Amino acid sequence: MAAPSVYDQLKAEILDRHLKPGVKLTHQGLAEMLGVSRTPVREALERLFQEGYVIRIPRRGFFVAEIGVDEVIHLYQTREALEVYQIERLVEKGLSRREFAELKAINARYGNLIDANLTYERLRVDRDFHVRLASLTGNAYLVASLEAIFEKVILKRRLEGVSDPTGRGPYEDHLRLLDALEKGDGAAISILRAHIRGACDRLILHLQSFEIPGGRRDSGLSPGKRVSTR
Repeated sequence: MAAPSVYDQLKAEILDRHLKPGVKLTHQGLAEMLGVSRTPVREALERLFQEGYVIRIPRRGFFVAEIGVDEVIHLYQTREALEVYQIERLVEKGLSRREFAELKAINARYGNLIDANLTYERLRVDRDFHVRLASLTGNAYLVASLEAIFEKVILKRRLEGVSDPTGRGPYEDHLRLLDALEKGDGAAISILRAHIRGACDRLILHLQSFEIPGGRRDSGLSPGKRVSTR
């Protein structure tokens, strides 16, 4: 198996939250961290910038991207369009017993994480539930687009020291959605739409909780958390 590229390694560091939102990224610091030259780092950062995982500030350099309210709204609008299309197709074609069993097992894992308040893990299992639903349409482009949206939403959530008691509602939404799908009930569409809009509202409130006086958003970073600039 080929070794992962510098791009793949840096993206994994961001997605695994080893490089958190707001952290400064420099060619030299990353080259030393990965044991490579600056050229592949420069190319990887440009690609990550184009994909929205990092931002570039003139005369300051690259930073792991934060997420703002406007971006949240746009991501969830796109997610809603994709998933409503998906659920319409699934209501039409129906699912097998095996497929329902798999979805119920994923949601059961989600339920087990609620009381433990394992927020990050729960978000990833929620993603698995929705991506698996999408995969049942057989549309690989839909799945890839949805995965990209979940990646950006999950990695930008500020989870350090945050208690999130809101998992019971989404879990029950999943149960209602599966019940409607089993019955071939078009109500599955409205259940899913409300579920996605509720998730959007919760994330906006979550981000707003990090606002500090003066309109500046707290980065949650100490100098020791930044990647070396030189």
